[in-house]
Amino acid sequence: MPATFMGVGEVHKTLEEIRRLPEGIIKAQEAFEEFMAKYDGFDLPNEVLFTGCGSSHFLSQLLAMATTHLGGRGVSLPCSELLYSREYYPIGNPKLLVAISRSGETTEVLKTLDVLEVPKLGIAAYSSSLLENSDYALLVNTPEDSVVMTHSFPSFLFAFQQLLNHSLGKPLYDAEKLSDLSREVLNSEEYIKGIIEEFDFRNVIFLGSGILYPVALEASLKMKEMAIFWSEAYQTFEVRHGFKSVADEGTLVVLLVDEPFDWHEKLTEEFQGQGARVLTVGKRNTGANYFVKIPDLELPEGTALYLPVIQLLSYYKAVKRGFNPDSPRFLSRVVKW
Repeated sequence: MPATFMGVGEVHKTLEEIRRLPEGIIKAQEAFEEFMAKYDGFDLPNEVLFTGCGSSHFLSQLLAMATTHLGGRGVSLPCSELLYSREYYPIGNPKLLVAISRSGETTEVLKTLDVLEVPKLGIAAYSSSLLENSDYALLVNTPEDSVVMTHSFPSFLFAFQQLLNHSLGKPLYDAEKLSDLSREVLNSEEYIKGIIEEFDFRNVIFLGSGILYPVALEASLKMKEMAIFWSEAYQTFEVRHGFKSVADEGTLVVLLVDEPFDWHEKLTEEFQGQGARVLTVGKRNTGANYFVKIPDLELPEGTALYLPVIQLLSYYKAVKRGFNPDSPRFLSRVVKW
């Protein structure tokens, strides 16, 4: 049997770091301000290519979508595809490459710096090779002891969102407000733990549309990393086209939604009709079995508030299964080759 390797009263580093999101948002604001002081007059170009690996790739998708949504053009590729298969993708003529790595030492990320002859902007949580070899360095001081990426993910997201708003002439987001709202979301921890204790689901499907689709992908990865547990992610309504066949009485469907409408309610009923249970994470319930309310903040600003919910769900599933989320099997904090 796997074990948590924790003594009585001890808390996993992973849980501590998930709970650090309010602090991480403030550090992200400080990182943005330090960046602007260092690179006075910097503005993002209209065409930006984003890259990363694993969680950092899903983050790169979020940043690309936010860029496009606010009037620029953002494209995202995982590092390996950018390195070896980029001719199959419509990357256009980017004027900047944004490379993301929590450690700043990931082999594939560092190799991408030599792929295109455009300026490079590195994002990392540590002074690192990535930042040293980039033209512009965004250091977000959110180090983590655990293997999986948790509060650094939404913190990186927020720091870049501020840079994006500044560059496109949009109002900056209120870091103090978002930090306070993230505390509200973290107050759902006991409720999320209760879902895990009540329902011993044997598979989980994460659904999200638009900018919430990469959040669903990240959720699926977190469930695999922490809980060593099979999970899938789809664009919300695409799941109806064949993929829903795997959902039954042993399935938890996690519906990530901003403003639900009648289709979300129909989809909830459809899954419940197959015997599955639904957890809706959004501003309003869809008739789901479980509901975690996200504060009323428009997307993409409020995207970061969804992250602790899916991280806590994965964390408590790992603990329920007897695994140590701090040390997932076969994984390491820094991926090198």
